[in-house]
Amino acid sequence: MSVMDRPRILHCITVYNGRAFVPAAIKSALRLDQQEAQIDVLVLDDASPEPGWSEELSAFCKERGVMYYCTPRNLGIPRNVSLGMLTAVKRGYDYVVISNSDVLYPRDLMGQMLRASRQNNVGSVTAWSNNVSLYSLPNEDPNRYLHDQNVVDWMHATLAGHFGDAVMDIPAGISFCILISTDVVRKVGIMDPCFGRGYCEETDWSLRSLAAGYRIALAPGTYVFHHGRGSNLDAGLVSSNATTVPANEAIIDLRYPQFRNQVEAFVHSGVLSRAHDDAISHIVRSAGKQFGYSIDVGWIGRDRTNEDEVNILLSPNGANDHIQAVFRGFRLDMQVSRRNLGQEIRKFFGQDPTAVNLYDSGALATALKSEFANVTNTRTSNYPERV
Repeated sequence: MSVMDRPRILHCITVYNGRAFVPAAIKSALRLDQQEAQIDVLVLDDASPEPGWSEELSAFCKERGVMYYCTPRNLGIPRNVSLGMLTAVKRGYDYVVISNSDVLYPRDLMGQMLRASRQNNVGSVTAWSNNVSLYSLPNEDPNRYLHDQNVVDWMHATLAGHFGDAVMDIPAGISFCILISTDVVRKVGIMDPCFGRGYCEETDWSLRSLAAGYRIALAPGTYVFHHGRGSNLDAGLVSSNATTVPANEAIIDLRYPQFRNQVEAFVHSGVLSRAHDDAISHIVRSAGKQFGYSIDVGWIGRDRTNEDEVNILLSPNGANDHIQAVFRGFRLDMQVSRRNLGQEIRKFFGQDPTAVNLYDSGALATALKSEFANVTNTRTSNYPERV
């Protein structure tokens, strides 16, 4: 695609404090691939109160050629987001991205988001993530297992290769990382300032866009790492054990009395759960094929030393209720036959395991030792571990 043909995207990162994570988000944004779009990064600092932080952030952005604006006073999330939307419209951008600052982006994010946005009548595209409201990919501890730029790139590439430019129609978009055409902004408008310091404003905007005839989409072929609530905790919008603002939810209930029922219908439709299952299955299978997998046979699990490898824990006598593969906090219940289990596992991953560790003896342990003789390590103690 020629330079002249590429759409222009204003990538807005909203900031309130966040010295611990904002620089990483900006660096991640600067490495976004620009083959399919011209991407400019704008940091919107909502008058961060942390002493010296705004000055430090301004200098950080200047050194890297990033646009930076600090509001004279704290506006709250809706108004700060609206600044980004209006700037994109005024300066002639084709799209605007509204993003939190506690994120890591994959290098190839924008091409995938743009392809999703070109689906019929799509008005906004939300990226998939470990922390994106009810749509979140289930993971045991994302901050431990997924907070790594290389992992984010791999996750995105894996999901993009599986889901392509497919979109999932969702009840409301999430502005942790959302792409919107400026044509849609012109028709739907900006965020409603009645939501004060923030929360639920993107739900209101999404439902207004739906009423204007646009689809609200999530792109399952994308992945953005999200800590979650970083700036909102700093701002005191929510506590550590709260995830929303009740007063703002009341506004949504008043304006859109059917919205909660629509969310419930979406959840019970099974679309989301099937997408979760499909994504996790593909992630684990792809990891096993690319990085290898090991099988531990024992009565108890052990601390893992290699998170880059898939691990399967089996009981020595094959009495597990289910067979589970684990990779970087993702757990997959493998749908394989117990008959010739070793062959079934090999078939699932398309190759032999890198290791079979026998910690206890039993019928299954004996069968696996025979099946994978070249990679079996016998670590059996003098007595069974199960007591």
